[in-house]
Amino acid sequence: MISRYSQVTSAYVNSIGISSVFHIGDSQQITPSVKVLAIQREEERYYESEGDLSKFPIFSEEIPKPIYYEELTTNFFHENPKINVSAIHVTAISSSGVFHIGSTRDIMCETRTKHFRQLKDLNG
Repeated sequence: MISRYSQVTSAYVNSIGISSVFHIGDSQQITPSVKVLAIQREEERYYESEGDLSKFPIFSEEIPKPIYYEELTTNFFHENPKINVSAIHVTAISSSGVFHIGSTRDIMCETRTKHFRQLKDLNG
């Protein structure tokens, strides 16, 4: 991994949520993961049995990983190995999002969302 250092004068992040990362500096591995079942209803109602994620294949299906067909060799030379950030303003980071200033060897993010909208029956 490339060895550098990060200098950040000012950073403002309004909101970080749901398995997200804001990181300044180097890291070996970042792996945020989140599973979300979102149900929107016109009428506030909760049913105890509806939170079982195993009922939805989207939460258990294997996500295919990329297959690398050839070896890749890289060389980097940083005359000044410094990441310099004057100011950054982030409104929001969510759902396994990553904001990272620095070097990382591996980042594997995963978000799985099943979203329902249930509207009232206008005829009934």
